[in-house]
Amino acid sequence: MDQLPVLYVEDNAVNALIMSALFEHRPGMRLVVAGTLAEALKQARDLNPVLLMLDLRLPDGDGRDLLPMLRRIPGCENAPAMAVTAESGVQLSGTGFEELWAKPLDLKVVLNKLDSLADAVQSTDRTISPSPVHQSAGWFPQAPLAHLAQAAHPRF
Repeated sequence: MDQLPVLYVEDNAVNALIMSALFEHRPGMRLVVAGTLAEALKQARDLNPVLLMLDLRLPDGDGRDLLPMLRRIPGCENAPAMAVTAESGVQLSGTGFEELWAKPLDLKVVLNKLDSLADAVQSTDRTISPSPVHQSAGWFPQAPLAHLAQAAHPRF
């Protein structure tokens, strides 16, 4: 099976590194990181992602503005979209985002959602039904990065 592509738009190098480390434990998925709106639009053109993870504050715009632009790109129209942000009080109703993943991320929740997405894609030929918007709880263990994934998910 080909790796399932995921587009992560994140300008913070540490956050991108943490997400990359998580994806190392999901060999069936391929994380593509873009640091700006412009880069995300360029990356998305040939990617056909199964998931969009968008930071809301980017150097050249807002992730809420980026999502409608991505939806106009063939292959991005139906991919579930998650807002990934450290902003508090964010309202996503009517924006097209399925969920809000609050930073610091709950690593176990993210890994479980990636597993659910991969299972859904495999069983429905990449047709995902959106879930209602809800906010995940933040969690940041006080452990070295190498131990984060191990502690967060029993499959490691």
